This record gives sequence, C-alpha cells and structure tokens, in this order.
Amino acid sequence: MDPHDLLPDIGVAILTATVVGLIAHLFRQPIILGYLVAGAVVGPLGLKWIHSAGSIEVISEIGLVLLLFIIGLEMNLKSILAAGRQLLVAGFGQFLVCVVLGVGVFGAMGFGLTGSKSDGLYLALMCGLSSTAVVVKLLYDKQELDTLPGRLTLGVLVIQDVYAIFVLAFQPNFANPTVGPILKAIGATALLVAAGFLFSKYVLNRVYASIAKAPEMVVAVSIGWCAAVAGLAGTMGLSKEMGALVAGLCVGAFPYSVHVTAKTLPLRDFFLTLFFVSLGMKITPLKPAMMLTVAAIVVFVVASRFLSIYPLLKLSGAGRRTAFVTSLNLAQISEFSLVIASLGAVKYGHIGEGTVAVVIYAMAITCVMSSYSIRFSHPLYQGFDRLMGRLGFGSAGAAAEAAADHADRPVALLGFHRAGRALVDLLAARHPDALGKLKVIDFNPETLRQLKARGVHGMFGDLGSLDTLHHADLHGAKVVFCTIPDMLLKGTSNLALVRGVKELAPHAAIIAVADDEKHEQELLAAGATTAIKPYDLMAERLAPLALTAAGLEGVADHGHRGPFLVTAEEHQAARSAA
Repeated sequence: MDPHDLLPDIGVAILTATVVGLIAHLFRQPIILGYLVAGAVVGPLGLKWIHSAGSIEVISEIGLVLLLFIIGLEMNLKSILAAGRQLLVAGFGQFLVCVVLGVGVFGAMGFGLTGSKSDGLYLALMCGLSSTAVVVKLLYDKQELDTLPGRLTLGVLVIQDVYAIFVLAFQPNFANPTVGPILKAIGATALLVAAGFLFSKYVLNRVYASIAKAPEMVVAVSIGWCAAVAGLAGTMGLSKEMGALVAGLCVGAFPYSVHVTAKTLPLRDFFLTLFFVSLGMKITPLKPAMMLTVAAIVVFVVASRFLSIYPLLKLSGAGRRTAFVTSLNLAQISEFSLVIASLGAVKYGHIGEGTVAVVIYAMAITCVMSSYSIRFSHPLYQGFDRLMGRLGFGSAGAAAEAAADHADRPVALLGFHRAGRALVDLLAARHPDALGKLKVIDFNPETLRQLKARGVHGMFGDLGSLDTLHHADLHGAKVVFCTIPDMLLKGTSNLALVRGVKELAPHAAIIAVADDEKHEQELLAAGATTAIKPYDLMAERLAPLALTAAGLEGVADHGHRGPFLVTAEEHQAARSAA
C-alpha cells in the first residue's frame, strides 16, 4: 500500500459514492446499493480508478471499529437483559441452528466439510452470521433500535460477534481441531471486558468528571478510549471490533453516551461509506456456473433465519410481530463472513477462491434485500399476519404489538433550568407517577444524577446539535418544552430548537420561551404551539394583588387568562385580522 495513493484513492471513492448514492436516492433505491455499485465502478471490475485497494480496506476497517463503538454506546444492557429468556434463547440458539442446517444443506449440494475441502462447513458458518454494519444503520435510520425487535436484533448481533471471534480463533485448526485456541479466546475476552470496566469505573469516570464542561474534550477522550481498547484487543489476539464494542459499553454506562454518539455519527458514516465501497470493489465477474450457488445461498440465508429465530422467539414467549421482524432484520450475511472466507482461502487453504466470490455476491444481494425488507417490515408483517390468519392461526394485530414496543416517555424537556426544575417539583408533589413519563436532555452531569435519583430519565447532550435531538428519539414525544431563555442558551436559541423539534417531531406540541412580542411571533411562525413570555406572565399573576391593594379588586378578572400566553392559532387569527 503506497501512502501517497491513500488521499487520492479516498477522494475518488467518496466522490464516486456520492454521485452514485445521489442517483440511487433519486430513483428511491437504498443508498447502500449505490455505494456497492460505486465500488464496482471504481474497482478492478470497472474503471480501475483506485490505485491501492489496500488503503480503502484500512479506512473501511476504521468504519467497522467506530460502528461497533457506537453500538456499545447505544446498547442499554438493562434493556437488552430485560429481554431475558427471549434474547438468550434466540441469541445463542440461532447460530447453532443455522450452522446445523447449513452443514446439512451444503453437504447435500456436494460441498466438502473437512480437511482442505471444507467449503460446505465454511458456507454454513458464514451464513449463520448477520451484518452488523447494514442492520444497525438501517434500524437507526428507521428509528427502530429502541423497539423490542430492535433490542433483540442488536442482542443477537452481539452474540453472533462472539461466535465469530470463536470461529476466527478455531479456524486455523479446522483441519486438526484442538480445544486450546477456543479456551484462549474465551479467557482473553473475559479479561478484556473485566479490565475495560474496572478501568472505566475507577479512572475514566474521574477523567470525564473533570472535563464534563468541555464537550469537545468528552468526544476526544471517548474516541481515544475506543482506539486504545481496540488496539489492546488486537494485541491480545481478539478482533479490534470486539475491543471497540467493549469500549463503547464502558462509555455507555456514563451519562455522556448520547452526546458522544451524536458527535461521532458523521465520522462513522464517512468510514462506513468507504466500507461499502470496498465491498463493491471485491465484486468479480459473475460466471454462469456461480449463479445457482449464489441463489441457493441467498435462499438459505433468508429461510434459515425464519427456521431458527422465529420458532425460538415464539417458544420463549415473544409475540408474532417481534419474532417475524427480528427474523427479517437479520436475513443477510455478515462482513465477518468475508474475513473468515478470506482467511480460509488465502491463509489456510481450506476453501477455493470460487467460494469467496459466491459469498461476496450473496452478501451484496442479501444486504440490498435487507435495505428493502427492513424499510417495509411493517407492511410485510401485515401480509404475513393476514396469511397466518387465513391458515387458521389467528391475527395478532400489528398495530397493538408495534405500539407496545416503544418506550412511553411522551414529555421532553430541552434543558433543565429553573422552569424545568419547578415543573418536576410540581409533578413530584402532585402527580409523582408522571415523572416516569419525562425525558430531560441537559449538559450538567450533576443535574442528570439528581434527575435519576428522582426517577426522571435524563440524557447528556448538546442542545445545539440536531444529531443529539435526533438521537434522543424526540419522534415519539407528544409535548416538548423549551424553557431556557435565549440569554442562557449556548450555541443555540429557542428559535433554532423549535425548528429542529418541528422537523424531528412534526406532530408534537412545542412550548417555547419568548423574550418579547417580536420573538413570540418568530417562534409561532417557526412552528411553536405556544409561546410563553415569563415576565409578562408573572406580571399577570401580580396584577390582581396590585389591584386589590389599590381597592380596585372588582376590576380584576381572575378568570381571564391574559394576553401573555399566546397559541399559534391565536397568533394566526390576529395576523389574518390585521
């Protein structure tokens, strides 16, 4: 790999991916498909514009490391473990069932299972793993990571990664199996996890506490921590991706995870673009003899997910929709499979180059199929549910199951200053059950700890970042409060917040603070449902007292709401009258 070719190669890859991705978007096709096509265009099969494919491989590996880091940040272990039996049964059972099915199917197709002709065994192992890169990106874009099927999907992917590490550790001994490498991998993984969590608890925690008021340092330290743990994992003989996952889990235990995730997402997306381009560059000419094998692999991958995950989830008590959507989410081949295939062909000589080629095609096809199936999972499930009803199994009711999957926190507070604190105090005194319905986004770790102690869900984040608001899942909010005056906000304003919330949650009621009449009109025009002028509102509460003291209490209209709490409808009516 010539270092002088690195920057030009990255530029060519990104520009081509951008152009082809825009074309795919124009024709309403998955962006991933555009990236794969871009890789084929600039790679050996196409125009050969990339001078050093190895340079793109290195950059794409960084994308996978960042992806696993962000997965760890987003992973709520309590929520995943809350799935309990369902996750354990589906997670640990799916891979084993798929491998057993694969050995039977590919063995019957004439592929070897032992020695230097282990193509059938490799295909069975590779088809049992699903693509973390594709699934997480699609579920994140669709805002379904925090649903029950999303959490189960994520949990199964994590367990699959553990299986993949064991496969990589055991792979050199396929011709002469021994237990030693497996025990070594298990011990190294346990040591890495224990060391990571102990270090984060006693050292990283103090580092974060000292830099919490410098958001850019929080991000820098987090990425440095990710690089350090990933490097340590590589030194221990584990995958760097596993190290990044452990690093993310450690940071995810702190209240800074949402902020770090929002800030690192653009960086991750840049590297993942190169990952998909590099995958497209590996595509070789498809020979007629390969077509039947590729088709068989694609059919097997989809069928094996529904023959393993669906019954396992149903038997463990999951609903029909959860079982169906989780199976659908995981119906593709993993990027880990390409690593396993490359090592098996080049380093160990267990399989032929033809097997590697058909796996690449099958992975590309299943990834594109998943782009459509995950996007349209709801109508696909409705059709499946109707079919099951006609077959006499009854209809589960898609809407009811889907609604039950989402966390119920319909009230969001952007920032926690005096007004927000007063609201929480009032609810705690009069309606304590309502505290569990709130979510608060704030930059003060001490405030978040106090909220947690009171049973309020708090998230660390920068209100000036639209990515933070997006990741805080405001889409499901019914009411959003922006109670901090502009003079106290840093890097944003109530007008910017209203616009951002309106884009993310167009059906939510937005209540914002206005400084004066002009500001009030701007907020309402931007989409605020109600604009509050605190000082005028305070004056209205004081006016009856002043009138009473002046002997004019009969003039006061205590039932009148006053002119200082103006709704968008009243604002529009006043403008029309004018």
